[in-house]
Amino acid sequence: MTRVRRAPGGPAARLRAHTGTLVLGLGAFVAVAAVAGTAARGVVQPWYALVFGVVIAVGEAARVTQLGSRESAPLGAAGALAYALLPDVHGTVSRHGVLQVVAVVGVALLAGTLPHVVRGRAPDPEYVARRLLAAGFAATLFRPLYAAGGLDPVMARGWAYGTFLVLVVLLTALCDAVVVAMVRVGGPFCPALLAELRAFGAGPGGPAGIGTAVGATGMLIALSTGVLGLWAVPVFCLPSLLVLLSFRRCAAIGQVHRQTVDALSRLPEAAGCGSPGHANRVGELAHAVGVDLGLGEVELRELAYAARMHDIGQLALADPVPGGTTLDLPAAEQRRIARLGAEVIRESGVLDRVASIVAAQADPYRDESAAPPPPLASRIIKVANAYDDLLASTDDLGARREVFARLRADAGGAYDPRVVEALAQVLERAG
Repeated sequence: MTRVRRAPGGPAARLRAHTGTLVLGLGAFVAVAAVAGTAARGVVQPWYALVFGVVIAVGEAARVTQLGSRESAPLGAAGALAYALLPDVHGTVSRHGVLQVVAVVGVALLAGTLPHVVRGRAPDPEYVARRLLAAGFAATLFRPLYAAGGLDPVMARGWAYGTFLVLVVLLTALCDAVVVAMVRVGGPFCPALLAELRAFGAGPGGPAGIGTAVGATGMLIALSTGVLGLWAVPVFCLPSLLVLLSFRRCAAIGQVHRQTVDALSRLPEAAGCGSPGHANRVGELAHAVGVDLGLGEVELRELAYAARMHDIGQLALADPVPGGTTLDLPAAEQRRIARLGAEVIRESGVLDRVASIVAAQADPYRDESAAPPPPLASRIIKVANAYDDLLASTDDLGARREVFARLRADAGGAYDPRVVEALAQVLERAG
């Protein structure tokens, strides 16, 4: 029986693996060069470096995990950005350069990471490299121009200076998003880039993300120190602390949701209403297709939840479906099972949107009533479930072609053609 569990092995995946190694190497080189250069020249204005270094270290120590296992340290990121864009402190011109910015951020990252290492939660090396490169990139755009007096005419016009800082923040975010999209293995570049921009809050249809708050806070700290001095740093770090508390609360809610999904997704298999591993396989396939089609992180999470619980309606049947395979049941019966499952999920009280996806999973892409197609997440689950059900009926390693021939024959009617082709690309990349 063929199963899609292998690591991506296509040329694009291998290229991204090499890109990830390059990012790690570049981050290590920049860190070593910055620390060595700063040590040789001496730390300029050490009090400034100490204050911002403490903010960055505290922010890293309080790092949280967002959706999709994305690590985030809003306070630390805002402190690093503010230090890179710092013009003056209560009338005293800041004189630190790009190397010192990277060195301070690197040392503070190391200090803030130690508590996580003690608890056995060492950060992803790529995360550390990206933070160093982002700080260095922002400092490179700002500090040489500021030191040479090139920004004096711009700073004389408040609106122009504000526009310049916004541009620096946006370019830094774009640079970081490109790096993440290049090193992310298992998906195409453009959807990965779009997901990163959505996380920042700049993508089409994406809500204002945590990157927006980080950028605004960093600029606010950098600008306010000219009037308030270093006291502005702790005062204007409060918005980032509030963001951090909000994310911690969201993480706790997300944990409750995951526990609910885990419990519900195991029920059909435990009751003999599903083949072993079917729910997890459909969940993995659906998530991969969702990434390929450019879904955002919230949409991907709801898709994964719905895919894992798509068979829960079978628990309400008097007679279990043989093997748990619903593909060959009459269309009306498939829809009835889907809606029964949606009712069970709604009883949890926290997954109403997931229930709506499950309720529509058996609806055809297009039918004679000319009704609008079901949600994209439902269409993805329908194709992934059909693929796994069809493939489970044979042990022939060459059966995948026949399975796709059947899916493509029904594309445009039962199945969304775009989803079918996205699944084909996902499996092709998986080797």
